[in-house]
Amino acid sequence: MISELMTRARLLWRGKSARTAPVRAVDEGVRVDKVPGAAGPSAQRPLSFHGFPFSWLDITLALRMLRRYPVITVVGGLAMAFAIWVGAISFEFGRQVLYPSLPLPQGDRIVAIEMRNTRTNAAVTRIAHDFIDWRSELRTIRELGAYRVLDLNLVATDGRSAPTRVAEITTSAFPFTRVAPLLGRTLVADDERAGAPAVAVIGHLLWQQRFASDSGVVGRTVHLGRTATTVVGVMPPGFGFPVAFNVWTPLRLRVLEYNRGEGPALSVFGRLAPGVSLAEAQAELATAVRQVAREHPRTHQHLRPQVLGYGRAVLGLSKVESLFIGSMNLILLLFLLLVCGNVALLMFARAATRESELVVRSALGAGRGRLVGQLFAEALVLGGLAAVVGLGAARGGTELAFRFALKEVDSLPFWFQPSLSGMTILYAALLTLLGAAVAGILPALRVTRHLQDRLRAAGGGGGGMRFSGVWTMIIVAQIAVTVVLPVIAWATQRVKAQLETMPVHIREAEFLAVSMQLDDAPSRMPSDDSSATVARRFALVSTEFARRVALEPRVAGVTFAERLPRMHHPGRLIELDAGGAAAQHPDWPGGHRVSSAAVATDYFPVMGAALVSGRNFHSGDLATNSRTVVVNEHFVEHVLGGRNPLGRHLRYVHREEMNESGSTDASQEPWYEIVGVVPTMGMAELEDPKAAGIYHPLLPDTYDRVQLAVHVRSGDPAALEPLLRGLAAAVDPALRVDRIAPVKSLNSGEVRLTGLWVRFTLVLTLIAVMLSLAGIYAVMAFTVARRTREIGIRVALGAPARRVVLTVLSRPLTQVAGGVGTGTTILCILLATSSEQSVGGQQVAILGVYALGMLGVCLLACIVPMRRALRIEPSEALRVDA
Repeated sequence: MISELMTRARLLWRGKSARTAPVRAVDEGVRVDKVPGAAGPSAQRPLSFHGFPFSWLDITLALRMLRRYPVITVVGGLAMAFAIWVGAISFEFGRQVLYPSLPLPQGDRIVAIEMRNTRTNAAVTRIAHDFIDWRSELRTIRELGAYRVLDLNLVATDGRSAPTRVAEITTSAFPFTRVAPLLGRTLVADDERAGAPAVAVIGHLLWQQRFASDSGVVGRTVHLGRTATTVVGVMPPGFGFPVAFNVWTPLRLRVLEYNRGEGPALSVFGRLAPGVSLAEAQAELATAVRQVAREHPRTHQHLRPQVLGYGRAVLGLSKVESLFIGSMNLILLLFLLLVCGNVALLMFARAATRESELVVRSALGAGRGRLVGQLFAEALVLGGLAAVVGLGAARGGTELAFRFALKEVDSLPFWFQPSLSGMTILYAALLTLLGAAVAGILPALRVTRHLQDRLRAAGGGGGGMRFSGVWTMIIVAQIAVTVVLPVIAWATQRVKAQLETMPVHIREAEFLAVSMQLDDAPSRMPSDDSSATVARRFALVSTEFARRVALEPRVAGVTFAERLPRMHHPGRLIELDAGGAAAQHPDWPGGHRVSSAAVATDYFPVMGAALVSGRNFHSGDLATNSRTVVVNEHFVEHVLGGRNPLGRHLRYVHREEMNESGSTDASQEPWYEIVGVVPTMGMAELEDPKAAGIYHPLLPDTYDRVQLAVHVRSGDPAALEPLLRGLAAAVDPALRVDRIAPVKSLNSGEVRLTGLWVRFTLVLTLIAVMLSLAGIYAVMAFTVARRTREIGIRVALGAPARRVVLTVLSRPLTQVAGGVGTGTTILCILLATSSEQSVGGQQVAILGVYALGMLGVCLLACIVPMRRALRIEPSEALRVDA
């Protein structure tokens, strides 16, 4: 019997047993034969953590406890593993973004030089003259180089063309990186000479994909835009300097042909001289620029130079963005503490069931630090296993994130790696120690408080631990979390479903979207082409390309648009004439929020969009002063309130994206007349106010980038991609086709990103719900079990079972009701402040059902141990130690 064991423990605690010393030795993790005075060598001291001793015996006991309490092991371990997984990924992401380490010799001393206008804070990149000056004058920064980014068509010997990002770079960059080529040679100084043959070095990935890893590629001629270029070398895998390039050509600066402040846009890099700090380099550079400003005040009066760490300079993060990324780890650290607080709740409930054991051990001589050390060891073993799982998941998660990012942006800076650094593993180890301390030491301190007093009181049947207000707050908080997270997951899934089912009202599966633009002008031209010249040339080239595509037998029609359905459309605010309109959205009191796009006059007939009312565009609308627009049905319903749109006038009062010339001053904006109505065609989800759309006629010679919609008669539209690229190269090698994709997949990136967030939220929800429900069950079952004596007394005195049940359940029900109420309040606040969601009957019903579910789990957690207690005879219940 426990009472007999407790009586014996009290006698031992009072020093009335001669066997106290060897028993204490066993409790301290030392073999009996090693106790002083016993046979054998002297005892070994146990390990300690911040004053809490524990031995390897505690590790063995901890492993046994994991097997003995599988629910706590699984739920608590998964929760800690998830927190460590999220923390490790966040730390690795922040390290690579905020503190990038370039995989080059002395990579930490590579810097970038920027110039900014102090009045506008805009970057100034036409600094060819300054770069030449710095290269000869600066002593704190050596091996200065420069590059510019060009988007060009690469036409290989097989005739296929593909858009390629090219680095026009000073030939000194290759000795600067100290990376030898895999094949051939790198760029050399003679390649920068005026009149030298056009040459290029290609990257390993391009060599594999476009040239099938052919070792004979060196010496082969390809076309970069209109220029025939000889391949002279191939770089090894992983080389992408200065950012993420696969083609390098020589930068041929002819500064004598430029005035100061003119010429190509350059980015400048260099390496700090030995022993020189960033501040010293900044001071020297500032002095040099001030001298130039005195000589050339017109161009340099308001310029300020900056010397920055290379990686951060390339990413161009603002202070706010850097602060946000840096604060992510703090937020996730708080998340870890919350998770470990929930695990601590489980550990406390488990430790509380071992109160008699701990009291006996205390009576036998074990100090409080010894007991806390054992409980900490149990949490540490659980945390260690969780860390292994969490780091394994983080390793896989970084690879998945890396692949996902590559799908969306094609390339990442060459120093980004899909792996976990040693710093991240160390960070995860520290998180594990912190989590074990929270989940193990905090409940252990609570459990071991006043053990000796409880030992004295045990003989009288009193004492016993109770949950304090802190644990009650944890229960309420975790129930609130389990209310909020599933609804957030549901709302995110709803957004994903809206993106996938966006109404387009055309046979989008039959259309192919082609994004076109002209190649960038090379730096060897005395000056870049003017925007007007580029626009005129682009109009001629794109029109000829469209004509040739339309002649293909499988093509039913071709048309142009600034943006196609399912693409992002910028939001704008408009005002209407005095003919009446629907009420304005409370989030945009300055006007009605709409989307807009410019389209060709034949756009709607080719796209198969049947006219609802009014007329389509015609050639007369191409005059700059015609000012006519066509609106969609969503505009008529949600902006005009169903009123007749024809003949109504509107004008813009604010533009989110200044993609056309104009002023944001409404008094200077022209009025447009509505001449027609067409179906809603995928400008945004229907619940988004931007689904209300306005179409303008696409004026010739005004755009340097356009979308071509190709209607395919039969078969898979994507199968036309090789044909279209070949036609583009034949029309003009400088006509760059950046993307060819079915119209139905134009928002696939957004859908994938939302789907990724849905999966993450669901995993987070599953972990939170499992942890919360297990905690509720364990704590409430413990609470009810601790009242077995009270229940027996009440039953013995004749109290009805219903009254006993209601009395015991009152506090757990109050806690659950408080948690559900808190979570519901948070959700209502979130929904009320969101412009995309509203609180309706469906949301209220879902919350009501979920609240009933939580109450059911709470009742189950209480009823199971209560039924066990009610079945005990009162005489037996009175003998149970509370």
